[in-house]
Amino acid sequence: MTLYLLPNLLAEDGEISLSIPAGVEEILYELDGFFVETPKVARKFLKHFDFDRLRDKPMEVIDRKSEDFSEHLKLLKSGSYGLLSDCGLPCIADPGARLVYLAKNEGILVEAIPGPSSIFLALMLSGLYSQKFTFYGYMPRQMDGGLRRDRSLQVYIQTPYKTETTLQNLMDILEPRDMLCVALDLGSKQQQVLTHSVKQWKKMQWPDLKKRPAVFLIQTRT
Repeated sequence: MTLYLLPNLLAEDGEISLSIPAGVEEILYELDGFFVETPKVARKFLKHFDFDRLRDKPMEVIDRKSEDFSEHLKLLKSGSYGLLSDCGLPCIADPGARLVYLAKNEGILVEAIPGPSSIFLALMLSGLYSQKFTFYGYMPRQMDGGLRRDRSLQVYIQTPYKTETTLQNLMDILEPRDMLCVALDLGSKQQQVLTHSVKQWKKMQWPDLKKRPAVFLIQTRT
């Protein structure tokens, strides 16, 4: 009767031996089933292991629209299940937090397995001072000068099709002295992490940004 919070790769071409703890494989085989964000994506991840031992394990969907977890809790009370997001870690800007809360209240053991996180990889690779930072989730739809009022390091994620537009908008909002890191395709072979002042960003030639998932880190300066 355990809920395992399982790590997933950040990108399909990620190196599993460097990203996923070795002990995860044995946990996968012992589970009675999975709670997944997207079954197709979950199966791609499971194919990195002995899929013949995993293909018949049941999958129940947990996504951003999920509200009723009664069936999930019923399953957990009769066995052990793994929670698997489409990429990275569950519950961190991904579905699952509500199930964790309810499971703990029911006395169900919850185990978190460490793994890759685009948020923390971006912080590590940015070179920016990260003793104090605020993660805001997705970049706001309406971006304005209010971004500059927060003096802590700001961290945002963005959907791939908005990466280029977001960077263009930030050039209009931020001051030349502000620092901006754009972390692209984290965990993949195409990974790029670029940290420059806004003044430098405006002068340089940008990499191809189309359809590339990104994490944006903003450090404003007085």
